[in-house]
Amino acid sequence: MNAKEEEKRDRIVKLAFECRVQLIAYAYALLGDYSTADDAVQDAMLTVVRKYDQFTEGTSVMAWCRSIVRLETLRIKQKQHKDRTIAMRLLEDSIDSAFDEFLLADQPSQGELRRKALIKCLGNLTNQGRQILQSRFAESLSYEQIGIKIGMSLEAVRKSLYRQKKQLRDCVEINVRNVE
Repeated sequence: MNAKEEEKRDRIVKLAFECRVQLIAYAYALLGDYSTADDAVQDAMLTVVRKYDQFTEGTSVMAWCRSIVRLETLRIKQKQHKDRTIAMRLLEDSIDSAFDEFLLADQPSQGELRRKALIKCLGNLTNQGRQILQSRFAESLSYEQIGIKIGMSLEAVRKSLYRQKKQLRDCVEINVRNVE
């Protein structure tokens, strides 16, 4: 490993460890056990050290680490043979949304920038995508109510909502990064 690669690894690992407290809170919300959450984040940090070269410069280290922590929590849950019901998946999606809101609130200097990017990105969604997001977040409808309103199954609503939120997150990240 050359000096430039070592510098990149050290920078990414340092940024990842600065997110550790927030990542433990996220893992705890998913697992419900502090000790297991700490183990998940510790394993995730080892993955960060091993796979630092897979991190895309200019993107969010927090988002990258969070996705690794999420995979670790899923691995732990599978290892414990816990059944993941639709209710659990919906809860995890809700935790993801709440965590995103927490991060936005935690960074007030970027709040206005992200809000403007979000407005721009909402214009890129399909009509159905906007309708699903509006039903969920503006009208506070349940997944079941959205399905009835739009004529989709509960699982199709859940998947579509996940895809719409991911598309918005990615779009906002790109727009914010381009402004900075």
